[in-house]
Amino acid sequence: MSSSTQEWYLRIEAVNLDHSVYDTNDISTIRGGSSLLLNAVYKLTEFIGKLEKVSVGASTGLYKINAQDSEIQGIEQSIRKFLQSEHYAHFATFVVATAGKEPQESLANLNKRLITECAWQQYQMPSFSFPAPCDTYEDCGFGGVRPGIFGIPGKEKKASQSVYTRRDAGKDLRKKLYEQSFDGIPPDFQFTDDLEELAQGGDIALIHFDGNRFGNIRDHCFFEEDFRKFDCQVQGIHKKAIRQIVEQTPKTGNRTRLETLLWGGDEIELVVPASAAWKTLKLFFDSAEAASFQTAARNSFNLTYSAGVVFCRHNLPILQIRRYADQLCSIAKQQLSGEPEKFSSHDNRFAYLNMSSFDLVARDVDSFIDSYHQPALLEDFTFNLDRLGPIHNAMLTITRSFPRNKIYEIVEKLQHGLPVDEEVNRALDMVDSSARSGLEEARQVILDNRDERWLLIGDLWNLIGTQAL
Repeated sequence: MSSSTQEWYLRIEAVNLDHSVYDTNDISTIRGGSSLLLNAVYKLTEFIGKLEKVSVGASTGLYKINAQDSEIQGIEQSIRKFLQSEHYAHFATFVVATAGKEPQESLANLNKRLITECAWQQYQMPSFSFPAPCDTYEDCGFGGVRPGIFGIPGKEKKASQSVYTRRDAGKDLRKKLYEQSFDGIPPDFQFTDDLEELAQGGDIALIHFDGNRFGNIRDHCFFEEDFRKFDCQVQGIHKKAIRQIVEQTPKTGNRTRLETLLWGGDEIELVVPASAAWKTLKLFFDSAEAASFQTAARNSFNLTYSAGVVFCRHNLPILQIRRYADQLCSIAKQQLSGEPEKFSSHDNRFAYLNMSSFDLVARDVDSFIDSYHQPALLEDFTFNLDRLGPIHNAMLTITRSFPRNKIYEIVEKLQHGLPVDEEVNRALDMVDSSARSGLEEARQVILDNRDERWLLIGDLWNLIGTQAL
């Protein structure tokens, strides 16, 4: 058996997530699917002892293979077999690529080659994990595509093997996911079971976080040390954030009102009560505020995030809502430069959409905001970390003192292109004189000399909660 002449690396990716994770509106199934994929990425080194983790995410992994050239093909086949076993065969599709590192080649370049190979494999394979044949006349009541064969306690509809596997795993993996973020002995977590219990008669907020230009930053990772250090930095941010979020999210009795749809890699999706969204945003952004990363070549980057937030009723289709949140996150990123080495805490930002009165946004989110909130601009619904606290606390002052009925009249005049000074003065005359100074200061914080931002005040009125940040 010849000695290895190259350094070998392997990349796996779970692909076609719309058919394996986001194919049902059932929260436990979504959570279970994303958790199982994360679990597979981390467990691979336990199954194949000759793999060494270099960089892992929510559904991707880059590994170094400590083996001889002649063993590479067999290792790749063993990994494919593992990824087609329980539980993954029932719902997931994976691609696997291996490559030897060329002389003087950077690991960043080799990783790009592996990504390209994975994409090529994805183009050539079915996008759907086909179920095994079974005798049934029912389709899955949760996904509507695969055959329904399993009864679910408390549910009239039947589930496919894919849904049943994911749903069952999701209950256990959520607790383990949070426990990993605590040092020592973690608290005894109890969580709400569904979004109705989480909402407690109010609205919910779905928050999609995504790292800013993390792909560009990884392009500067030329060595294994860089990839591992970057992963460590990102995971450190996430663990710090989730510890604080779990501890400070509102509870019903001893049950924390928090749900996780996606965790790992650069992206995180959480669901919290609407009034807790602002605190959740601040806790996450504060965890990232001072985070920095330096490569072995001494290229330095501040690690920042963008987020999209959708406020809505708990019974809207969750897949639809998470798509809107993803669009809002992209909107928040639009003002970023293409130079991540120049990012600062100012670039932690979010955009939001209030869907509390809507079942559907018929167009893209940005088109909807531009039309529905005219003459306010899309930028009026995007904030950075520096503005989060002042805007929130100013809104608390306004909701405590300003006559709410006047907000509707001011907004109506703005939308008809009419001046609002007279209506504003009438409202201020109704305010107790002792509160006017603070109210005027709060008003200016939000308006910033733009009357159009009264629409923002009206939009945020029911979403701001009662506690200062």
